[in-house]
Amino acid sequence: MSRPKSAQVVFNEFGLPVATEFDDIYFSNDNGLAESRYVFLAQNDLPARWHPHPRSRFVVAETGFGTGLNVLALMQSFLTHAPPHLHLHIVSFEKYPLQVADMQRAHAQFPELSEWATELQDHYPAPEPGCHRRLLAGGRVTLDLWFGDLLDTLPQWLPAAQHSVDAWFLDGFAPDKNPQMWQPELYQVMAEAAAPDSTFATFTAAGAVRRGLQAVGYTVSKAAGYGRKREMLHGVFEGHTSAEATDTGSLQRIAIIGGGIAAAAAAQSCRARGWDVHIVSTGIADGASGNPQAAVYPLLHAQRSPLAEYFVAAFGYAQNFYRQHAPAYWHSCGVLQLNFTAERALRAKKIAQEYSPEQVQLWSPQQVQSHWSELPAQSALWYSAGGWLEAANAVRALLADSNHIQATVARIEPSATGWHLYDDQSQLILATDAVIIAAGAGLPALTEDWQLQFQNVRGQVTMVNSTATTAPCPSVICYKGYFTPALQSQHCVGATYARQFSADEATQSLELDTRQNLATLSDNLAPQVWPAALEAVSDRTSLRNTSRDHLPVVGELAPKLAVIGALGSRGFTAAPLAAEMIAAQWAGEPQPMHAMLRQRLLPQRLRVDQEAPESGPDPQA
Repeated sequence: MSRPKSAQVVFNEFGLPVATEFDDIYFSNDNGLAESRYVFLAQNDLPARWHPHPRSRFVVAETGFGTGLNVLALMQSFLTHAPPHLHLHIVSFEKYPLQVADMQRAHAQFPELSEWATELQDHYPAPEPGCHRRLLAGGRVTLDLWFGDLLDTLPQWLPAAQHSVDAWFLDGFAPDKNPQMWQPELYQVMAEAAAPDSTFATFTAAGAVRRGLQAVGYTVSKAAGYGRKREMLHGVFEGHTSAEATDTGSLQRIAIIGGGIAAAAAAQSCRARGWDVHIVSTGIADGASGNPQAAVYPLLHAQRSPLAEYFVAAFGYAQNFYRQHAPAYWHSCGVLQLNFTAERALRAKKIAQEYSPEQVQLWSPQQVQSHWSELPAQSALWYSAGGWLEAANAVRALLADSNHIQATVARIEPSATGWHLYDDQSQLILATDAVIIAAGAGLPALTEDWQLQFQNVRGQVTMVNSTATTAPCPSVICYKGYFTPALQSQHCVGATYARQFSADEATQSLELDTRQNLATLSDNLAPQVWPAALEAVSDRTSLRNTSRDHLPVVGELAPKLAVIGALGSRGFTAAPLAAEMIAAQWAGEPQPMHAMLRQRLLPQRLRVDQEAPESGPDPQA
């Protein structure tokens, strides 16, 4: 998927935005907020339908995000009037994303929305194709922003959205200005995605729109339009369906095997759906997630690949996730990736051309040294939204509210009502409705019955004391390894990546690897001399779990038995979105990932008798 074109916006004599692509206004010159409330809220009978609502989530789908004004009006109404147990899930599609500066200028017209507008602007995604899930309002509102052509996107969204949408906001520009959107394919998707008693509202009264909606099962009525507009349409879906919207009631107890970031993210996503979560592990943050610091930034390729596509979505969600759920341990300082060879400099140039500047920028040697004078005069990629996490502390915080059973799972067996977990003495550990295996390096043993091929890779990080030279380090510095800003007067230097190792070496720190970490730093940052003065004070060794095609593993092995794994050295970037995908599937909610990529992530691809498709170069190459 190619990068979407940003909206071209001018502001008229009233200070309101106009889309030059369509020669049309984003909202009424009279009062855009009043128009949104009248057309989209009132004609969908909101907020009355929130009292009561038969499901735990109310899902609204919108065909034109634009400035986000409808979303802000909806959020304000929901957070003011909806019962506290209800969750709002908004799915909005946009072909031409606005730039943040234009959005801020548009929102300035409505100071009463400033609380929600500021949060939306702060979490607004880079203009990259696909779905961008954001948690807002303390996690009570989920926003899925899909960037790309609507009619191309809907078929990839629909498979996980059947019978889920409670209300449609048919926005977008007028049919005569934007005929490409108002097509029969849209109305058919609306019908297939409609939950019982689903409604729609739209500002237009065009006959083609009315006939298109009636043809797929909507009862369409006319109402007085807003302001000077004479009429508008609204209605209810009454097409025959035997399906009921799925809800979380069929699941109560979830077992999560593992004690690292994948397990912690899964616990958070499952608890958000109201499930009783039990963590089963020998310890918490005692494996690869137990390092003191972890860099969080996207893995991009010079040509878009499934792996890079996953990490674009995962990175945006991860930094949103940590800001919501582990703010005390998240440090949004940016990540700088040095081009220490000519080959890397060439690849970096291609990456910067392929992705939006909001995602990544190519910095000159002068910009790099302006960022921190102790860096070599090399070009670099700059990830402004990246940062680092106090890894072990964040995992412990995320798991603080989960039940922890200290045990080693040796066997997982189906039961009449779900799954049973047994230890190596065949003693029952837990009976549960569903299981998520998020055990990192323990995955090969736990999935042996399914004949999945995983590989564990040994990695060692080295801690060094900060010096007067290194203490001001302003961001994560990546090269063939990485160097973090100081935490409690220590930097983390990492990390080795060994595919071959003995059983004794699996978690044992090696002096050879300590020297390698420091030597790589000195070599890649030459001619700077300060790395040579650093002295190791401690090391930490752990195993990372990987797959043969380098893609994460996310999905079910069997009904209500899911796997999150093969996150490699990018677990803190990859895990939160993977966890959200599993929880959304089990709750019957729209997914934050298109159908083709979800299929590529399934664990069945790693069966011994399967040939893995190409996903892009090795991320460690």
